Amino acid sequence: MEQDGTQRISKGALSFFSGTFISRISGLGRDVAMAFCFGSHPAIAAFMVAYRFSNLFRRMLGEGTLSSGFIPYFECLRKESPGEGARFFRDVFFSMMVFLAALVLVLSLGIGAWLKFAKPSPDTSEILSLTFLMIPGLLFICLYAVSSALLQCERKFFLPGVAPVLFNITWIGAVFLFRESIPERAVIALSGAVVLGFFLQWALLIPSMTAYLRRFLSWKEISQFQFFPKEVKSLLTPFFLGLVGVSATQVNSFLDALFARYASLEGPAYLWYSIRIQQLPLALFGIALSAALLPPLSRAVSKEKWEEFAELLRYSLTKSFHFIFPCTVALFVLAACGVNLLYGRGDFDLESTRQTVFCLWGYGVGLLPYVFVLLLAPAFYAQKNFKIPMRAAVLSMLLNVAFNALFIFGFHMGTMSIALATSLSAWFNFLYLTKALPSQKMFEAGIYKGALAALIAGAVTFFLGHYLIGDKTFALLAGEAPIEFARHFKDQALSFFVLSGVFCLTFISYAWLLDVKEVLVMLRIPRRQKSLSS
Repeated sequence: MEQDGTQRISKGALSFFSGTFISRISGLGRDVAMAFCFGSHPAIAAFMVAYRFSNLFRRMLGEGTLSSGFIPYFECLRKESPGEGARFFRDVFFSMMVFLAALVLVLSLGIGAWLKFAKPSPDTSEILSLTFLMIPGLLFICLYAVSSALLQCERKFFLPGVAPVLFNITWIGAVFLFRESIPERAVIALSGAVVLGFFLQWALLIPSMTAYLRRFLSWKEISQFQFFPKEVKSLLTPFFLGLVGVSATQVNSFLDALFARYASLEGPAYLWYSIRIQQLPLALFGIALSAALLPPLSRAVSKEKWEEFAELLRYSLTKSFHFIFPCTVALFVLAACGVNLLYGRGDFDLESTRQTVFCLWGYGVGLLPYVFVLLLAPAFYAQKNFKIPMRAAVLSMLLNVAFNALFIFGFHMGTMSIALATSLSAWFNFLYLTKALPSQKMFEAGIYKGALAALIAGAVTFFLGHYLIGDKTFALLAGEAPIEFARHFKDQALSFFVLSGVFCLTFISYAWLLDVKEVLVMLRIPRRQKSLSS
C-alpha cells in the first residue's frame, strides 16, 4: 500500500473534491429548481423542517458517526489481516442493516401513532406526515455511509463523493414533474423522491463494496455473517459516544428550523437556501479533506508515528485556512448578487432574496470554524478518543439553543439571528477542541499573508461594487427596505461575474505580491521570489 503523507492526503482530498464538486453542483441545481418552482411557500418550508427532522436520524446514525467509529477499528484489524478486516466490514454492514430496518419500523409506528392519537396542530401534523414519508430513506443513506467509509479506507474517494448526484437528479425530476401541483400536494411527491434518491445513492456503491468483499471472502463466507459479534460490539462504545456528539449537532439543526418557523412561517426556507450556499465550500473542501485525513491519521496512530500525525494535521489546517478564509470574505461581498443570481426569479420574491442574504451572512461567520472542527475531530477519532468531540458538540448545542432563545425571544432579531447563533456555537466548538489538543503548532507560518490578501480583495470588491455597478450589499448593511434587486438573468449574471472577477483577480494579485506560497502552489502560479531570483 502506498505510504501516507501530505501529498497522499491532497490526492485523496482532490479525488473526493472532484466527485463532491459534481454532486454539489447538482445539489445547487436542485435548490435553484425548488426556489424557482415553489419559492419560500409555507408548505415548502414545512417540507424543509420535515427533511431536517428525518435527517436528524440520518446524521446521528450514518455518515460522520459511523465513519469516525468504523475507520480506526477497521484499519487496526486489516493491519493484522486483510481477511479479518473484510469480515469486520461484513458483520458491521449486515448488523447495521437489521438494526436500521427495525429502527425505521419503530419510528414509523411512533410517528403514525402520534398523528392518530395525539391529534397535533395542523402545522405540526403536516411536518410529521412528511417526516413519516421520508423515514424509510434512513435505511439506505446509512448503508451508503458505511459503504462510503470502506471505500475511503480503500482510497477510493471519487465514487462516494459523486454518488449524491443520483439523489439530486431524482429530486430535481420530482420538482419539475409536480411543479404545476399546489405546494401542499407537491411536497408529498418530493418526500417519496427523497427515499428513492437515497436508495439510488447507496446502490451506486454496491458493486465496489461487493468487489472488495469478494477479494477476501467467498460467497459462502459473505453469507455467514454474524449479528453484532465481539469485534462489532467493540465499535458500540465509540459509536454511541460519537452518536451523542453528532446528535447534538443535528438537534441544533432541527431546533434552528423550529426557531425559524416561530420567527416566520417562511423562516426555514430562508435558512435552507442560504445554508446550501454556505455548505458549498464546506463540502467541497472541508469534508473532502476530512474524509481523506481520517484513514492516514488512524494509520499513523496505529504505528505510533506521532510526528507524522502532527504534520498531517498541521498541513490540513493550514491548507484549509488558505482556501476557506478567502471563501468566507467572498461570501460576504458576493452574497447579495450571488443569492439574486441563483434564486431571484419565479416564485422567489424580493423579500425572500433579502432575508436569504442576511441568513447567508449569519452562516458565513462560522464557515472557518466549521471546517476546522471537521479536521480536528478526526485527530481525536484516530486515537479512539470520542469523549472530547462529544463534549464539545453537546456544549455547543446548549450554547446555540441559548443564543437562539436570546436572539428570537429577547431581541426579536428574526431568522438571520438563528444562523448567527449557529456560527457562534461553531466558534466555541473549535476553541474547545483546540484547547483539548496537546500543545503544538497548529498552523504553518505565514497564514496572515493569505488573510491580508483576502481582506484587501474583499474591500476592493465592496467599494467597486457599490460605486460602479450599484451592488446592494451596502444598502442591506444600511438597513434599507424594500430593496429592488435585478430580476433579469442578464443583469444578475453581469453583476455577479463582474464582482467575482474583481475579487478573484485582486486576491490572486495580492497573493503573488505577498508571496503566499500555499495559494500560489494551489493555483500553480510561479512564486514572486523565484521570478525575482531568476
